[in-house]
Amino acid sequence: MGLSGAAWATLLVPTFLGILTMFLYGFWDRITGKEYYVDDEILAYDEDLIEALKKEGKV
Repeated sequence: MGLSGAAWATLLVPTFLGILTMFLYGFWDRITGKEYYVDDEILAYDEDLIEALKKEGKV
């Protein structure tokens, strides 16, 4: 039993879109020419912000 055209489309279209999304995500730095990174200073800021929000009862 073979699959109908609609069934193949239902399987293949999301698969190809997922692969394209992963490819774009992996090479986004090269595509845009910008570099995105997280360093210790950014992580420390996030931890301090979370602590402050916990004290205020917002988290």
